[in-house]
Amino acid sequence: MPWLSLQKNAEATPYSRLAEFYDHLMNHVNYRRWADYIISLFDLATLPQQAHTASDRPRAPHSKVNTVLELACGTGKILTELSRSGFEVCGLDLSTEMARYAARRLRQEGFCAHVWCADMQHVTTGVQMDAVICLYDSMNYCRHPHELARVFETLTNVVRPGGLFIFDVCTRWNCWKNFRNYTEHDSFQNFSYHRHSYFHPIGNLQYNEFLIVDDRNPGPTLREKHVQRIYSLNEIRKLAATGFWEEVACLSGMSQRPGSERAERVHFVFRRK
Repeated sequence: MPWLSLQKNAEATPYSRLAEFYDHLMNHVNYRRWADYIISLFDLATLPQQAHTASDRPRAPHSKVNTVLELACGTGKILTELSRSGFEVCGLDLSTEMARYAARRLRQEGFCAHVWCADMQHVTTGVQMDAVICLYDSMNYCRHPHELARVFETLTNVVRPGGLFIFDVCTRWNCWKNFRNYTEHDSFQNFSYHRHSYFHPIGNLQYNEFLIVDDRNPGPTLREKHVQRIYSLNEIRKLAATGFWEEVACLSGMSQRPGSERAERVHFVFRRK
């Protein structure tokens, strides 16, 4: 593509520019369906023995969960859907730009929710939550095993006893089948982008590189390079074995079928002991 080859590339922080057209990039995702699936998993929580969680008000009639924190909340679409369903939500994202879009979306929809910029390995909250969620293979951004283990350790103080930590992961099968050499090119408003995804089985690393042209600002093509570590299901179980978590579900896709390495996406549900 000429517009890519004629200009030098300037490195950009992941999601710093992608945030501006992320919703367009993900327009194939049914966030309402995904939120409903997560809500169905909330029934795996147990009721708190003491009122020391983020809300002492009566519990939502359809769930044992009232308060939800989303890690790596992106532009806030899941948070918005959960808010529409009556949950008290808050969210964080490592990207300042993504967190800003999430806060704006919730505000425009009329919801009062705190969204801030933070690393999910070092989460602190003033109160304990009924559930913490982390979706769309965001946990795979923990590139080293000790980083993923640290998330579980950190959330020990964030999730109440009986509360849940729900997250999904991408599998090697998905990377090898769909993204070992995937390319995409598109334009949206003032942006044009080229995406190249490739998988390195040695090291189990999935790469997603975006070359981005901003028509409003003549200058070098921007490159965002995203790297994810693809863990086996058993690796995740071992890293979660801190003594504070109990695995209560491992499910394929958005189903009730047992999760396996041949699924493209797997949802884990861990309950705080």
